Amino acid sequence: MSVVPPGGTPGPVLRVHDFLAESYANGPGKRAVIWMQGCPLACPRCWNPGLQDPGGGRAVGIESLVGRLLALPDIEGLTISGGEPTEQAAPLALLLETVRRQTDLSVLLFSGRTKARIKAMAGGSRLLAATDVLVDGPYDHRLANADGAWPASANQNILFLTDRYTIFDFADLPGLEIFIRPDGTIVTTGILGVGSIACL
Repeated sequence: MSVVPPGGTPGPVLRVHDFLAESYANGPGKRAVIWMQGCPLACPRCWNPGLQDPGGGRAVGIESLVGRLLALPDIEGLTISGGEPTEQAAPLALLLETVRRQTDLSVLLFSGRTKARIKAMAGGSRLLAATDVLVDGPYDHRLANADGAWPASANQNILFLTDRYTIFDFADLPGLEIFIRPDGTIVTTGILGVGSIACL
């Protein structure tokens, strides 16, 4: 997918539900979070059912997202959630590769698909190569970790694709964050949360 800005040339875009500039519950350190729009997996008791529709959310240019990240002070990394981010594997890989080239931010990716399945997808290998930590596997509410421990359900895996982090970096992360934005919109996020309920 691409868009043509007024008087410009097409640029790659992602279908995005929301962007959070600061979170401590979505991985180690202070992180930005992007929730991708669209998911066909339909996990029972999905945390973010409003993100399943692939036509929802908003088309956002990759250059715009990179610009927003570059403008944030003192963040350690970027977390990609959803929805199902691998539905947009190729353009998402382009975003993460650009982030890698232009910043020293770490990348954490949530996916309801396994690493093997992602690798077999078009653009999947590039996506994994630009990721430091992958939390893979579908959320299963019957196996949920009720105490806020990572991962959200026991069938999921935390896979360290680089040596940037270890399992000890995932101890004692907040299980839930609640933000009230200036317009009154409430955003809840974290392993014990229900995802983002705000749109860009």
